Amino acid sequence: MNERSTIAPLRAAVLVIALVHLILGVLGFFFLPEANQAGHNTLWIFGATGMLNVIRTIVGVLGVAAVLKPSAILAYCWLVFVAFAGLTAFGVLSAATNAAGDAVNFGWADNVLHALTSLTALAVALLTTRWARRDQARTSTNV
Repeated sequence: MNERSTIAPLRAAVLVIALVHLILGVLGFFFLPEANQAGHNTLWIFGATGMLNVIRTIVGVLGVAAVLKPSAILAYCWLVFVAFAGLTAFGVLSAATNAAGDAVNFGWADNVLHALTSLTALAVALLTTRWARRDQARTSTNV
């Protein structure tokens, strides 16, 4: 089995992560607080604040770049895992306290999305590492 066939499902998972966040990030700029009532700046069920839109757009652009260069998938996935695990932890605390004037405007839908993104990125990173080690061991025994 060659590298291209083993990495294809992982590239698809990274592309899904990237496109979801890129779409939410770009569309979120059209739903900023100026157009909505205070505290109701949402895009469907997800929060839409300036900071969150920038984060999502950057994650989406970096993900598309990682898909185009498969050697970057591992670094991208570890970065997304750590970042979104932190966002999930912060979001749970933010949504649980429901403080007025919250600048990030995390809701439970955002927390679920961030947790799923983090877990998917972790799974892809671990599979990428495992498959690379397996291919390396197979190559070294064939020499």
